[in-house]
Amino acid sequence: MTRLREALSGLAEEAPLVSLADAAIAGHRRRRRVTMAATTFATVAALVASAAVATVAWPRGAYPAAPQSADTVADLPDGKVGALEYGYKTPCDVSDDLQVTDCRVQEWRVVTRAGTTYRVPQALVATRKGGYSPIAISRDGRMLAYYSREAQAHVVRDLTTGAVSTSLFKVKEEQIQIGTQLVVSDDGRYVGFDPRVGSKKDTGLLIDVRTGKTVRVPDKFEVISIKGGVAELVRYVKTDLWLMPVTGGGKPVRFDGTFILFSELAPDGRTVVARDFKDKNPALTVLDAKTGRIVRKVPIRGLPKGGLRGVSVWQSPSEVVILSDGKQPSTYAVNIETGKARRLANFAGGLRNNQVLPGKAAGK
Repeated sequence: MTRLREALSGLAEEAPLVSLADAAIAGHRRRRRVTMAATTFATVAALVASAAVATVAWPRGAYPAAPQSADTVADLPDGKVGALEYGYKTPCDVSDDLQVTDCRVQEWRVVTRAGTTYRVPQALVATRKGGYSPIAISRDGRMLAYYSREAQAHVVRDLTTGAVSTSLFKVKEEQIQIGTQLVVSDDGRYVGFDPRVGSKKDTGLLIDVRTGKTVRVPDKFEVISIKGGVAELVRYVKTDLWLMPVTGGGKPVRFDGTFILFSELAPDGRTVVARDFKDKNPALTVLDAKTGRIVRKVPIRGLPKGGLRGVSVWQSPSEVVILSDGKQPSTYAVNIETGKARRLANFAGGLRNNQVLPGKAAGK
């Protein structure tokens, strides 16, 4: 069980009827114990739209329903290719009667903002023992991070300059397990790697790619984002938020309540938004990350039926990006003063699963 799932299980009896599956799967893609077969049909948690506050480039309308066939997709070339819009993992081969026949065909692909799709064969998809190996994309789409079997380390590529950095900190492939997590900072210098979220034995690390130095993430916390030299860590149940410098230090702040689906730190440098676990209706709570004070609650207006699945990056100082569930998952920008939601993009069915969008920790 992951930390978020454990938190939700412990709260289920005392909380009103909110969708526990929605809450657990949504927002945090907190890894499930699944077989490779189940991965074909499972919905990746927290499909949240992300982009840097100053360089958001949301597409109009829906994302493509299906990627290009394998024989028309080129490998990610060396050099400059431009910022990424999203990444996704191709499915296993499935027979006519929906039986999984081969998961060795799975691979990571990325799509640039210009709409070009590339294969990323150097990015490990799964370990020999079935561990899930995610990719991560920075908030502005420039940085792509992945685990390289050849290098036995994480690699970060700046797709706008062509620069490639291979971490000096080595990670054995068998350390990557079901329940791993990966996040990359905006400048590509730091990678947050958790071999198995929720494990007291295999705790998460903040890795300085340039020097190979690491800082341990306390086992009860998980990384939400890394930006501006600060890692945002969350502990569930007795909900704590820790804005920890990437070099370590600082201390957590305790909130009066139980919150899930956290955003990154707001542009004001002081607040975050999250969902109160006990709220029946879609609403956001603005929280003071310095003091733990509840600033205000903001009911969301203008969402379709299906509810709130995830909270992500900031579209502007007054709008945070959320993912709404339903017949067709969509991203919305929600005004944290008025609660008004405006649609940004839809996610067509063919890419609903196994998708990675910029700015949030990726994993399963």
